[in-house]
Amino acid sequence: MSVATQRFMSVAMGQGDTEKINRVFNVNIKLHLILGIIIVTGLELLGLFLFDKLNIEPNSVWRARIIFQFLIVSTFANIICVPLNGVINAREDMLVFSIIGVIDSLITLGVALSLPHISGDRLIVYGLGMMLLPLVTLSLTFIFVKKAYPEYNISLKKYSDRGLFKETFSFAGWNLFGAVAMMCRNQGTAVIINFFLGTIANAAYGIANHINGALSQFTSTFQKAINPQLMKSEGMGNRQRMHKISFVSSKFGVLALSLFSIPLILEMPEVLHIWLRHDIPPFTIQLSQFILILSIVTQYSSGLMSSIQASGRIRNYQIMMSIIILFNLPIAYILLRLDYPIYYVTAAFVVLEAICLVVRIYMAHLITDMSISEYFKQVLYPSLIIIGLSLCASLFPYYFMNQSWVRVIITSFVYASVFLSLTWYIALDKSQRDSIRIFIHRKVHNIQQ
Repeated sequence: MSVATQRFMSVAMGQGDTEKINRVFNVNIKLHLILGIIIVTGLELLGLFLFDKLNIEPNSVWRARIIFQFLIVSTFANIICVPLNGVINAREDMLVFSIIGVIDSLITLGVALSLPHISGDRLIVYGLGMMLLPLVTLSLTFIFVKKAYPEYNISLKKYSDRGLFKETFSFAGWNLFGAVAMMCRNQGTAVIINFFLGTIANAAYGIANHINGALSQFTSTFQKAINPQLMKSEGMGNRQRMHKISFVSSKFGVLALSLFSIPLILEMPEVLHIWLRHDIPPFTIQLSQFILILSIVTQYSSGLMSSIQASGRIRNYQIMMSIIILFNLPIAYILLRLDYPIYYVTAAFVVLEAICLVVRIYMAHLITDMSISEYFKQVLYPSLIIIGLSLCASLFPYYFMNQSWVRVIITSFVYASVFLSLTWYIALDKSQRDSIRIFIHRKVHNIQQ
């Protein structure tokens, strides 16, 4: 949803229209207030019958209902924060996101550390803490926007614009349509798993998503930093620059995620043993491996998705993507109904995501005139060569050493060494290598002084 604010803000900034920027800002605040109320209402209606269908122990249903209410409040706070985040992102003030992210992490850590010392219901306390977190984030973000950008005034009546509201609502609505499809895939699969296999299988699925979320946050931050320039290029009518940024985003997003994910996929059994000791739910290893592969495949589309979003022509794109993504639900149901192992569900995710990538490449070509051959040349080929050769090198210690934390370190070191060397010579062009050398030289020079 934040893409709607960011897209219209960035395009207006690219056009240099201050009045339009204020109209976009206020229209998006009004829009997200309305969307927030609609979503909260829908969730409350869903909650009336949801808990009768889930596989939850009878004496824990009341906890689930309370946690559900906490999540509704946090969802509303996150929605209201969206236009504020869009402004900060469009202005490229990434330090603010870092500071607020650190504060969020410290609060989360504080809640987690306090749990062993609480005598009451720890799940309720944890849920309460997770509800307060987005409220704190919303407050800090609002204060920063008011102080840092005094030229942006919140006046819903003064900057009312029906035409812009309709255009933004249409854009945000189709984005929301796609986001709901993705949410249905992820959370709907969890419900289906719960229905067939119970809470232990859900725990395995949750652990796999937790690992993926920790790694994906790094690449999502990278994408967040690069999107403003990509969308401003569209606002300036410079599609060539937009495509160049799109290719850089996809390529280095894949490489950044693969640098950490591939060794983790190889050494998942030992990593989970170190983390969870002997409390590893069945099939957690395979689920985690397939979900990380899914993230790598998805990352190949990151720049393509941003380019399509920047164009504003997203209706057909979102419909097509949503149909493919929602196919995951009937496939998951059929696989579990036929008693296939749970990791077949995530394997199906990977296959359908690969189909999504092919469709996104074709639609980016149709919508933004992107060259398919250039995408293969600049993104797909170099990244696959780097990942493939690095993986082959890391297989030597993996197969010739016994499973242990020492092998994890050596395998990761071999993979990272080959990976970074190949990235330097294959993924980076001469101007990029020269820029990095100059940057390092300046940093060393400043330290020496």
